[in-house]
Amino acid sequence: MMESTEVSETFMGPKKNLGQHFLTAVSYAKRIADSIPAVSGHGHVLEIGPGKGALSVHLVKRFPDFHCVELDPDVIPALSGNLGPGHWTLHRENVLTFDFSKVGFPVHVTGNLPYSIGALIIKKTLLYGNRVRSCTFMVQREVAERIVAGPHTRKNGFLSIFCQFFGKPTILFHIPRGAFFPSPNVDSSVFQLVIDDDPEKKIPSGKWASFFEFVDKGFRMRRKMLVNTLDTTFEKSYWARLLDELGVGPGARPEDLIADQWLELYKKSCGP
Repeated sequence: MMESTEVSETFMGPKKNLGQHFLTAVSYAKRIADSIPAVSGHGHVLEIGPGKGALSVHLVKRFPDFHCVELDPDVIPALSGNLGPGHWTLHRENVLTFDFSKVGFPVHVTGNLPYSIGALIIKKTLLYGNRVRSCTFMVQREVAERIVAGPHTRKNGFLSIFCQFFGKPTILFHIPRGAFFPSPNVDSSVFQLVIDDDPEKKIPSGKWASFFEFVDKGFRMRRKMLVNTLDTTFEKSYWARLLDELGVGPGARPEDLIADQWLELYKKSCGP
């Protein structure tokens, strides 16, 4: 085993401040590992927040040289004991500041994400573009349903558009709260997103932040019609005509659009 830093010799129970809920149902952990669309020896695999290794012990069987990033030093002894010696690599770091290039590209990313920072981790992962080939994440069921939501639904929001810009996310299966210790107050779901071959063909990566800011602004007043909230540099009639051309109509609200339509609106207001 290779480690990026020294590890603690002690182990404590789940920590509320880290949002820890350890998966204890072996069958679900194995299903997650089996669902990762990677071939051993072709690309890399990174697990975020392995905890004591419920998922890791199945990952290491498919991908002996996989990497994992873990912030909590107190779970490391149990993780190391469960995995045993091998070629896997542990990074003792905060995933929000962790540089994925340490694992190597292209990379497939997986993990049981802490509820409190799950969306931040998803955004960080996807902003690597096609250097990340897929993400297979366990999140709150409500979050997963928002990620895959289609147009004309209340669940369609910024996170939906953000994720669907990079590919087509799908929910693989749901996991009941009883499969964890301690048991959370909500059910969970595993979703997967295989990243498009070249998201930069849509717009260059240098404009992604501007595009997502444009979408975020649109959803801040989601109850209003877009003609009343889009860039006031253009007349309402301009946006009404464009929305009509996109097939959603001049009375469209933010939730009525898909990612490609948001992108078209952005290009019309900010340039290609």
